[in-house]
Amino acid sequence: MNNLIAVGGILKDPQTQTRYRIVDLSYENVVLCQMDTNKFILMTHSLKAIITLVVDGGLIEESEDIIVFDAELLNGSVKEKYIMKQAVVSETMNIYGKRLTDLCGKSPKPELKAILEKYSMPTSSFWRMFTKYIQSGMKDSSLIDNRHFRSKGNTYSYTVKTGKPSEYFGRSGVLITDEIKEYFNEALKEYRSGRQKNLRACYDRMNALHFTKTELRNGIPTLVLLSEAERPTMRQFYYYANKQLTEQEKDAIKTSAQEQRNNKRLITSDSTFEVFGPGDMVEIDACEADVSLVSTFDPNKTIGRPIVYFMIDVFTRMILAVSVAFDNNSVLGITNLFLNLADDKLEYCKKYGMGFDNPAMWRSNIIPRRLRVDRGSEFKSKEFDRICNELGIEKQIVPGASGSLKGIVEQSFHQMHSKQNPHLENYGLIEKRYDSNHHKEATLNIEQYTKMVINFVLTHNQEYDSSYPVTKEMIEQGIKPIPCLLWDYGVKKYGNPRPIPVREQYLFDLMIPVKAKVDRRGISYKNLYYLSDNDTELSKAMFKAGTKKVSFDARMDMRDVGHIYYLCNGKLIDAPLNERLSGNADFKGLTMKQYEDYLKKKKQMDAEGRVHNQELSAFNYAVNAAVVDEAKKETISDPKNMRPARELEKQTVSHEGSITARIETSSELPRKEPAARPDNATVNNGKDYDNFEEALEDFWENN
Repeated sequence: MNNLIAVGGILKDPQTQTRYRIVDLSYENVVLCQMDTNKFILMTHSLKAIITLVVDGGLIEESEDIIVFDAELLNGSVKEKYIMKQAVVSETMNIYGKRLTDLCGKSPKPELKAILEKYSMPTSSFWRMFTKYIQSGMKDSSLIDNRHFRSKGNTYSYTVKTGKPSEYFGRSGVLITDEIKEYFNEALKEYRSGRQKNLRACYDRMNALHFTKTELRNGIPTLVLLSEAERPTMRQFYYYANKQLTEQEKDAIKTSAQEQRNNKRLITSDSTFEVFGPGDMVEIDACEADVSLVSTFDPNKTIGRPIVYFMIDVFTRMILAVSVAFDNNSVLGITNLFLNLADDKLEYCKKYGMGFDNPAMWRSNIIPRRLRVDRGSEFKSKEFDRICNELGIEKQIVPGASGSLKGIVEQSFHQMHSKQNPHLENYGLIEKRYDSNHHKEATLNIEQYTKMVINFVLTHNQEYDSSYPVTKEMIEQGIKPIPCLLWDYGVKKYGNPRPIPVREQYLFDLMIPVKAKVDRRGISYKNLYYLSDNDTELSKAMFKAGTKKVSFDARMDMRDVGHIYYLCNGKLIDAPLNERLSGNADFKGLTMKQYEDYLKKKKQMDAEGRVHNQELSAFNYAVNAAVVDEAKKETISDPKNMRPARELEKQTVSHEGSITARIETSSELPRKEPAARPDNATVNNGKDYDNFEEALEDFWENN
């Protein structure tokens, strides 16, 4: 019956036209939030009663338009406000997300008060923002001013610093531009470089380097600080620093990472400490499997070890997502994992000939609130930071050489190998022995090995874990430490994890931003052209660009160069390769790596072609020079009577190129020799003439 409604859905009373957003769903109750009102109104109803109303028509399900946005394109104050609001909402949901009803009423809320003081947000502003966020189905797009979407992505552009001028000194501070942020980042780099550095000293250093001028005072060149209206204030720098540095990072800078890890880290007992229910915290890691595989195209060709990524829920120990591929230390492997997190696991398993009956065995369609990773290059990359920011996920990087700080996912790899290795011996198992012949013994391909990984996941999610730290309450209620049972228990106690509210937004966030161009032929990226036939806005942009290539914000899935994606008025547009352009469709279905290999070969061909053309050009020049040298003469050409001379030459050339001449040449028939060309002195039989016209007339009479 739960399939009738879902978290994030809208139910509407057809009589009163009142709409309600489903914000929480458990086995017994449903929490609804009244929409289209400025008040924060939550109500709890029996799940059975709601389903009955839906079935009987007392409540009807209603659809809504979705908005997809690119957080990277937000500029200035819009982006700063969005980041701050996202942080406030994230911290609020971490505390109250499992018990939203505690926010109702006028009872004291000390945790919320602390959050608002931390971000200097007025209470009234918070309730306006949070009410809109919950009513939207917890969509991040609700945190952005609607005017941003109505203006098709155009944000406000300020030319001076906003705010009231100082009563004593007039306007102080400057507009925070990208250049100012570079100076701020340089100062923060200095702050991080030593334990004795403080923000004030770094601010003074920045002023001395970038906001001073030299003036003559008493005839002596003197370094003078710019006025307050020409340089950032300490308050602006301090605000920026607090946005960039967490308390933990500042503490680590001024002590040491090791001291902080040993003495001040929050998780002081085990990995489940301060983890509140399913989906609150996950661990992600990758490992090279202990097996060598063969090619799916040629079973006799060894291709080496696969890379396995796991995402495992800390509270329940359930493996939520897997990726089995050959992408190591790659953002591509990470996005594989997040795509699997959103996949229908029943369909995913069917693709590999596997199946299960109970969806509780492998959960899908959630977004974790926090994740714990090591210092792998893919986890520290800017691209992974962008994905976490856009999905609203807090990233925690454990210190180097501290695998125990993410021991759950580390242990899961050991368990996987221990279950697989007995079957892989003599079939490609990689053993730490000098006589290991794993590459020669390789037997399984990537599809077969993925099937083994899926088998491990399904087993793991149903397996009793005697090492799980069960609580007194679990023992009293008879809750066995089995991941799928712990999930149900956690949902009842803490509430449902955060769902994926808009699938298109989720997939858009996982795609890679690319620097495309638009011109009259469409959207271009790396010499490929894309076109969406039904987008009139794109047609206008193409017409406006003309022959120029105008920058165009787009995203691409590097697994398929056949499509490029972009946003138009809050909608996600898919632009496929324009197959009407010659050669464009040939690359359909290729990965970016495959396409770049073709590009590399094309560049090599172009380089060889340039050398070839240079050789031809040199030969062409030499032949032309020889022809001219042979034709050189010491006399001056006579320009008189050019018209009859040209007519004579024209008819002679025409006669030599006749069809008759070609027939006679191809057959053995006797052929008359062509008449000799006349010149100015002798035309026929050496006869002399007074002028060229006379000679030409005699020539035509005799020929």
